[in-house]
Amino acid sequence: GHDVLELQHALGALGFFYGDDDAIFGAHTEDALRRFQLNMGLPSDGIAGAYTYAALRNLAHSWVGKEATHGPVRHLGFARAADVLERNAVCLFGTDEFSRSVASRMSNLSVATNPAAKIISADSLSVPPDESMMLVHVLLSAKDAEAGVPLVSYEDEDSLALRLTSALNVAREASWPRVSVLLPGKVWLEAGPERSAQHYAITLLDALCSALQG
Repeated sequence: GHDVLELQHALGALGFFYGDDDAIFGAHTEDALRRFQLNMGLPSDGIAGAYTYAALRNLAHSWVGKEATHGPVRHLGFARAADVLERNAVCLFGTDEFSRSVASRMSNLSVATNPAAKIISADSLSVPPDESMMLVHVLLSAKDAEAGVPLVSYEDEDSLALRLTSALNVAREASWPRVSVLLPGKVWLEAGPERSAQHYAITLLDALCSALQG
């Protein structure tokens, strides 16, 4: 009905739903809803309940009157975002060797673009991060995610910036803002671990800059 149509439109404009707005709550709509719920730090049950609709209402400025995103999203590009890198204090960290490598590479790219950048890895900090910094946790396994922390799946690079934007909006309401990003694995296409880590670092920093700019 109309409620499902509105749900599909909202999920499409926020970068989660790529099917037709047909007002039918099918498998594609349920999958998009589950990914949105994870992104918002909500239980991923695929049920559009009160908390899910509250999250959608809080993001109304991002989807009401906007077209659904059915193609690639234009990113800001970290190389063109020197001011974003300097304005936003973000601590990047991982929980295993590969995710720490991605966080470290993101930090290196950030500082290489702007030596005054404040988007840096935990390994680069001389003191532990405090509540003035946004924490971005790079994960290889959803089991390492903290309950209640917005979890953004890296998969589907084209909508990554959009989904990060909505997760950051939720995270900023917490006393210590934090977001988790789940990588699809250690191998991107057929590249080896080092090339894969570099690809994830470039595209994730690009999307993060676009989300922070937005």
